[in-house]
Amino acid sequence: MEEVTTALKPFFAPASIAVIGASSDPEKPGGRTLRALINKGYAGRVYPVNPRHATIFGLPCYPSVTDIPGEVDLAVVSVPAAQVYTTLEQCTQKGVRAAIIFSSGFAETGPEGKLWQAQITALARRTGMRVCGPNCLGIVNTESNVMASFAFIVDLTDPPGEGPKTVGFVTQSGAFGALIYAQALAGGVGLKYFVSVGNEADLEFADFLRYMVHDRSIRVIGGYLEGAKDGWKLRRVAEEAAEAKKPILIMKAGRTSAGARAAASHTGSLAGEDRLYSGFFKQTGIIRIERPEELIAFVPLVTAGRLPKGRNIALVTTSGGAGVVLADMCEGLGLSVPRLGESTIAKMRTILPSFASAQNPVDLTAQYITNPEILLDSLKILVEDEKVDIVLGNFDLREPYGVEVARRFMEIYRSTDKTIVVSPWILPGMAEGEGVKMLRQAGIPVIPDIFQAVRAIAHLADYADFLRKREGRKEKSPAPVPDGKCRIAELGHLAGPLGEARSKALLAGFGIPVTREALATGKEEAVSLAARIGYPVALKVDSPDIPHKTEAGALRLNLRSEGEVAEAYEEILCNARNYKPGARINGVLVQEMLPPGIEVIVGVTRDPAFGPAVMFGLGGIFVEVFKDVSFRVAPLSREDALEMIGETKGFQLLKGARGAPPADMEALAETIVRVSHLALELGDCLEELDINPLMVYPQGRGVKAADAMVVLRRESKWS
Repeated sequence: MEEVTTALKPFFAPASIAVIGASSDPEKPGGRTLRALINKGYAGRVYPVNPRHATIFGLPCYPSVTDIPGEVDLAVVSVPAAQVYTTLEQCTQKGVRAAIIFSSGFAETGPEGKLWQAQITALARRTGMRVCGPNCLGIVNTESNVMASFAFIVDLTDPPGEGPKTVGFVTQSGAFGALIYAQALAGGVGLKYFVSVGNEADLEFADFLRYMVHDRSIRVIGGYLEGAKDGWKLRRVAEEAAEAKKPILIMKAGRTSAGARAAASHTGSLAGEDRLYSGFFKQTGIIRIERPEELIAFVPLVTAGRLPKGRNIALVTTSGGAGVVLADMCEGLGLSVPRLGESTIAKMRTILPSFASAQNPVDLTAQYITNPEILLDSLKILVEDEKVDIVLGNFDLREPYGVEVARRFMEIYRSTDKTIVVSPWILPGMAEGEGVKMLRQAGIPVIPDIFQAVRAIAHLADYADFLRKREGRKEKSPAPVPDGKCRIAELGHLAGPLGEARSKALLAGFGIPVTREALATGKEEAVSLAARIGYPVALKVDSPDIPHKTEAGALRLNLRSEGEVAEAYEEILCNARNYKPGARINGVLVQEMLPPGIEVIVGVTRDPAFGPAVMFGLGGIFVEVFKDVSFRVAPLSREDALEMIGETKGFQLLKGARGAPPADMEALAETIVRVSHLALELGDCLEELDINPLMVYPQGRGVKAADAMVVLRRESKWS
């Protein structure tokens, strides 16, 4: 932690800032930054650098950063791209610890720009000076008035009456990130930190997230992400955030499957970038948001400091229609709107008019306007119901009763530790009443947009669930996984797709159940092997060049005699050679015929940022037709595997549909975990892996891989 705060502290708490490329024009980047530092009252020393000026905005201006008489913690670089490297070299000579590069014209422009950016990266690695950018909007620390940015946000003022700033925000899009910052400010949420990372020549998105995780004043971290540069680093940061109980909310751009590619493996063709990120976020507790409003609404829930103990929500409204809409939305987001306890309903009926609803949602009707007491009495009853974890109230807090209702509401809020959220009626153009202000000042979550309130509550419930599961995992010892390194060593110098026999041997080395089988290179050998394995058997070609055996006509099932095996052997070889002349054929696999079970697929694909990503879904033809799959990043825990299984529609089959017995979920989860460990052992040498189908049998009867394919990268060299 000390290393993180020390390395990045000059960006957020510099004692001095040099603005290189300073301008007297406040509309230019070097001018806007300089003016903002002065106007916002930055307490450190400010050094404008520009050889064409003697003074700028009343400050002495220096020809070069090396001419500055004092020490410089942070350099803000706003010069043409061709001059940036020389400027950074001068900064290192001066002993500058950190630099922010506004300048564009680097990797985003083409080969020459990429070369210039690579030089910046090399300089940062060589000298230890940390760099943010290039092509970024810079960094803002509103608490210490570090306005090291030329974005319009440096001219904005904080919302009136705002308490301590507890939110940090990191963005890979400068302009869009600045708009999110402004939108948060307009929504009453002031940010302590704003970071635009630009091209990430040195420091990246995850580095700045980590700094904020270890800043004790930060409670919530938001981000706009287009793609992680280092998935492992982002995973470590997410784990540190979970340990510190600091939620990270990320708006991830790009829901298309642009990252997917056609491949021999089902897994490779189904692994779109968005699927991987969604699985990764669920696995690490990162909350994925679609709009900036979700971050704004979430902040008051976190600052209130109350995590719900469950997902049961009670809704209190003054409109029956609103209650129905909210109940639907809650259920759609994974919250539960339970039936209240009988004693609760009985108590409600004693205080509500006969035409009101004492069920959940509770409808106070317009009677609330003439008798606000029914709201307060209802809340008291609801927080006492053991079935209720969360209460959401949607009602009017205008005068003449707003202040008194707010005062009494605060008493009820303090009497319980349950999550309570207020979504008051505030019409467009209407100012907040004194009652609403009182609730905010008391630290009670107030979210005027009722739909954002429900989303924020759902996010909070998801986060609370994640933390509880995480604590449970820490208390359990992970199941041992067999060491299959000996099987890896047997691969020698192989590359590209392996045959089925070699692929299954590799799986078996990691304790993954596979079919009893043997490879035949002659018809008589096939007949002999079939007798030894026991009828019925299946025969299939074993070729690294023919991954889809059915399409090639190179698969025969339910063979029950010597004659059938001999005939099938000849047909399989003939069909395989006709299907793909020149294909490498290792022989014909003679395999036990497995009994019927539920066919699933377990696969691995290699992602550039995250490394091996594990996939699960229904197998056989269903994986191509329905694409009902889920992903996680290796390594996986048992709980990760079970969550993957539960996310798919195929989970209903595995649970036992139409009287069928439930499948062996534990054996399936264990297999998924073992696949993830295999993938980690193979490391960068693994391109893809498919087990399709993996047969899943009823509870207690395990699983077995019927077919498998491993694809090694061409540059793989095994010792």
